This record gives sequence, C-alpha cells and structure tokens, in this order.
Amino acid sequence: MSTDKIITLKVNGSAVKFIAPAHRTLLEALRHEGFVEIKCGCEKGDCGACAVLLDGEPVDSCLTLGWHADGHEVTTIKGLGSPENP
Repeated sequence: MSTDKIITLKVNGSAVKFIAPAHRTLLEALRHEGFVEIKCGCEKGDCGACAVLLDGEPVDSCLTLGWHADGHEVTTIKGLGSPENP
C-alpha cells in the first residue's frame, strides 16, 4: 500500500502538482519542487525562516505536513512582491 499522495497547490499564483509521502513537511515538499527561497532554520517552529502564507495566514512550513496544504494557496517570499514593488 502506497503512502504517497498527489498534492495540488497554487504557489505564488501558479498551479503546482507533485507526489508526496505522508511524512513530508510542506517545507521539504516545496524545496523538493524547486522553491528554494524557503529556508530551513530550526526545524521546530521557533525561528520563522520557513514561514509561508497558507491561504493568507502565516504558517511554519517545517511544522505543516504537505498533505494538509493540498488544494490550498501558498505564498512564499518571492510571491510577496518584487525589488521594484515590495
């Protein structure tokens, strides 16, 4: 029996679909898919280096399972603005 699931997200306005095992955090899943702007800091939710917006609410991606984000919108630091328009 497979413990993998197809996850569909909207990351910074773009649709993203990938396969993730049940134990993979949102941080690990996003970095695995190339969103390396999300940094791994303390891995226990204290530092905020991995923070993203999940449907507009801040979450620590190191404490959020990727499966919990399925069907939701994620905004990383790159999705917040540009150097010209922060």
